[in-house]
Amino acid sequence: MTDSELIKNYTLFHAYFCHLIEDRQTDAAEYLCDISFKLDQEITKRKISEFEIKECVKNTNFNAQDHLMVYTYIYPEFDYLSKITNS
Repeated sequence: MTDSELIKNYTLFHAYFCHLIEDRQTDAAEYLCDISFKLDQEITKRKISEFEIKECVKNTNFNAQDHLMVYTYIYPEFDYLSKITNS
């Protein structure tokens, strides 16, 4: 898996995890926390910075639902609507 694929998976996973928590649908919270921990470890192991993550996310063409999740739960400071309309 490339760094950009890892960053995309990392970001999407955490966005959807936040959504599940907000909707109180985390029946498998321990399992999801294990996945989160493994993704965090891999990001750390590859020495990927927060700046690199943000830049990658800004330049990733997510589908509309994934955009909504990422920009709602992870990076609300990014301009979601202009990203969608310019894609």
